Amino acid sequence: MFAFIIGILAAIAAIVAFGLRRRAKSRLKRQGDTDDGHYDYGREPEVIGAGLITLIVGVLTAVVAVIALTASVVYTQDAGEAKVKVDVAGNITGQTTTTGFHTKFPWESTHTFNIRNQTVTYINAADGDTSDNNGGQRSGPYISVQASDGVTSTVSLSLRYSIRSETVTDVYREFRDEENFKKSFIEQDVRSVVRSVPTQYTTIELLTERDRVEDSILKALEDRWADDGVIVDSISLQEFVPPTEVSESYAAIQTETNKLEAAKVKAQQQVATAQGQADANAILNSQPLSDVSIQQRYIEALKTSGENGGLIVVPEGSTPLLNVGK
Repeated sequence: MFAFIIGILAAIAAIVAFGLRRRAKSRLKRQGDTDDGHYDYGREPEVIGAGLITLIVGVLTAVVAVIALTASVVYTQDAGEAKVKVDVAGNITGQTTTTGFHTKFPWESTHTFNIRNQTVTYINAADGDTSDNNGGQRSGPYISVQASDGVTSTVSLSLRYSIRSETVTDVYREFRDEENFKKSFIEQDVRSVVRSVPTQYTTIELLTERDRVEDSILKALEDRWADDGVIVDSISLQEFVPPTEVSESYAAIQTETNKLEAAKVKAQQQVATAQGQADANAILNSQPLSDVSIQQRYIEALKTSGENGGLIVVPEGSTPLLNVGK
């Protein structure tokens, strides 16, 4: 449309320049005629200069019109984009999904959709901070969920999704632009699914089986968007926060569980030690007594006697002297 306006202005400028030139020439002819009725050609430069500026303006305007016309019928498309073409009456006339140069009619406009991976993030943040901690904008605060046992908690998460390029026409037809599609469709569905899935789990399961909960949310969204041209690339439950009393109770349970586990490990070690000693004794008892085994039993006997008191060990072959008091 802009090109047409410029073209019209260029045509008007050319007509005005031509008219001014003729008018100036006619006027100068009347003024420059000699007495014998002949035109004074010596004044021709003045006639030419009368419409020169207007003519230059008209030419420049025409050049701009050509450039604008070219720009209005040729457009480029980057990787990761899909464009929908719409005429002045609002009718969808086509779409393009490949990179490079494309053409359209001057009365058509293009609407661009991003078909790369995009993110929606729900986290709490400081007052006035809208960052998602990854260089983007968060979609909203924590989402409140309720487990099957009736406990209400909050969940923070990040979801990556993309739009199938062949469906952008349907997306435009229903939502008109990408921002509206994201706000009215993607974000609403994410909140709805994230609230519904946890009702299938207890609070303890939500705390301890995060991978299974993530898979359930992912599957629910894939089923929900199967016919809408949206691909779920990944989902990450970043934090699950139950009420304080639940967190404290869970921490206490974990502490006791850890103690029981430690005691179990210690008992297993003691059993293993006792079993090893029993096995060693069995081996000693099952074989003929050698000098080494006799010596070992002798040492063990000395240890036992020494613990009870009254035992004096002297070197072999010596004559001990005992001084017994009266």
